[in-house]
Amino acid sequence: DLFDRATVQRLVDRLHRLLTAAIADPDRPIAGIDLLTPTEQRQLTTWSGTPTTPDPRCLHEIFADQATRSPHATALICGDNQISYTELDHRADQLAHALTQRGVRPGVLVGICLDRGIDLITAVLATLKAGGGYTLLDPAFPVERLRATISDAGIPVLIIDPARAAITAGLRLTLVDPTATATGADLGRRATPADVACVMFTSGSTGRPKGVVTPHRALVGTLCGQSYVDFDAGQSWLQCAPVSWDAFALEAFGALLHGGTCVLQPGQAPDAALISDLISRHAITTVHLSASLLNHLIDEHPGTFDGVRQVMTGGEPASVPHLRRLLDRHPGIRIVNGYSPVESTIFTTSHQVTPADTTAATIPVGRPLAGKQVHVLDPRLRPVPVGVPGELYMAGVGLADSYLGQPAHTAERFVANPFGSPGATMYRTGDLVRWRPDGTLDFLGRADHQIKIRGFRIEPAEVAAVLSGHPQVAQAAVVVRADTAGDKQLVGYAVAAAGPVAPDALRRYAADHLPTHLVPAAIVLLDALPLTPTGKLDRAALPAPVRSAGDGRGPRTQREEVLCGLFAELLGLPRVGIDDDFFALGGHSLLATRLVSRVRSALGAEVTIQTLFNHPTAAAMATRLGPASSRPALRRRPVQEENA
Repeated sequence: DLFDRATVQRLVDRLHRLLTAAIADPDRPIAGIDLLTPTEQRQLTTWSGTPTTPDPRCLHEIFADQATRSPHATALICGDNQISYTELDHRADQLAHALTQRGVRPGVLVGICLDRGIDLITAVLATLKAGGGYTLLDPAFPVERLRATISDAGIPVLIIDPARAAITAGLRLTLVDPTATATGADLGRRATPADVACVMFTSGSTGRPKGVVTPHRALVGTLCGQSYVDFDAGQSWLQCAPVSWDAFALEAFGALLHGGTCVLQPGQAPDAALISDLISRHAITTVHLSASLLNHLIDEHPGTFDGVRQVMTGGEPASVPHLRRLLDRHPGIRIVNGYSPVESTIFTTSHQVTPADTTAATIPVGRPLAGKQVHVLDPRLRPVPVGVPGELYMAGVGLADSYLGQPAHTAERFVANPFGSPGATMYRTGDLVRWRPDGTLDFLGRADHQIKIRGFRIEPAEVAAVLSGHPQVAQAAVVVRADTAGDKQLVGYAVAAAGPVAPDALRRYAADHLPTHLVPAAIVLLDALPLTPTGKLDRAALPAPVRSAGDGRGPRTQREEVLCGLFAELLGLPRVGIDDDFFALGGHSLLATRLVSRVRSALGAEVTIQTLFNHPTAAAMATRLGPASSRPALRRRPVQEENA
């Protein structure tokens, strides 16, 4: 009842090989006995992927070639503005000349702190044309976070709107207006495929974000010569992922390297209602959405995908019921489940989801892309048999070079590749996977405490380090909890150093130093952190946060009553007062998206996610919704259980 015949046969065969080898050489350690037959070894070698000849061009060179082939095609659309390939190429050339005059060359990192828009893409292309590497600094991040990143990365040149220049006060760097222009001789080839194209920062276990140094060849190898989706001039792509994600490059360059159109969603955070509208208005054919955002669109905006041809998802395990509903409604749509950490650019494996996949418990993460390799290994770096969990290592064309300025972490994760050519490296992901009998990979979880929540990679130690930096905190710990089914949240625990400290004050402190996705949903004060008998943090003994709301002022108007009802419904609380903070009560970015959608529907008012972030109480939000609505007030109803 538990196993199919093929699985049992493999287990029996391996036991037979183990016993035979042990009898033949009784002194050999059990760990030294190889359970793989030569046939299985050849099979795993085939499944692991093979190298390919990479494209010898850089990102900006491929874009320039495309601009020559289709000069008048629309490259970018943002709001009411659009720009052709030749116009975008010309603007990027002018800004690139201005950057070279300020010392940008290969190996120089250029920070870009701009709102999502045509200027942002121009700045990225200009940086590459000048020979430099770009790092995108999300303007929505706290000022302290931006300043720390600029300082830690040693960024010498920053492209920034003059209105935001104050955030750089006291930092030694050159500021460049995004509209700056200059002329000069042909820029020529200032970079090679081995030079740095971008540095993307991800959560770090030491409390310091890790800058992943990615060369041109990694991005080009992931976006050119691949077939996991159709890359051609007939595709219209949506760029809605946060600019700090590697998915930004997929959504922007997936269009621009192949003659397609890239539609930029205004605003820094993905907005479900706006995404649905943009897809319909611009006949977008190709989208990439985190699993959580995809699930939300399927639930709340099912008509979003009526004209879409290709959907890529990833960042967290895909929801089988949601993909089944999407395929049932759109039988011809191409759904790709992609997977990779940022250290192996964007996607390393992919799987095209079929109706048969939606009858199983999980969706596989697939096989390696062309030119990329994966190895499922045991602690002695030996390949494991089919069905056996092992740690995943990645190699090949998509691999990053290192962590910026962190040689110890680089040496720990980018290790010698025993399956490659001399000097080759592979990346130790820390992810546990196993081979399926058909040669696809199943994702099983993490081998450490790193987590992903709503597509964001999070090292709890980084958040704990920030909390510990508060002058009134002696110790801090951060864990992920799922006290509500299907809803993971970060929870912080703090021990006061001297005198009382308010949880709300600690949360505000975290919000001043961390991006929104790293701010704990709740902070619990403890007399001491619980420890195991061996002196380690006893995570199982950490108490669940107790959320209280509704003890303050009640609604004074119909609009406030509606908002309080919506807050309570989405947060799973019996009552919410008008001064209760949505995020302090456990709200997060996905719930914020749902709330904005419900507010639009219930009150007929136009509201953005940014409005909620800036005004997270019912009282404050009510003043930002325009004329009062005549709709009846909503009464709280039980939240319907949703599939994870």
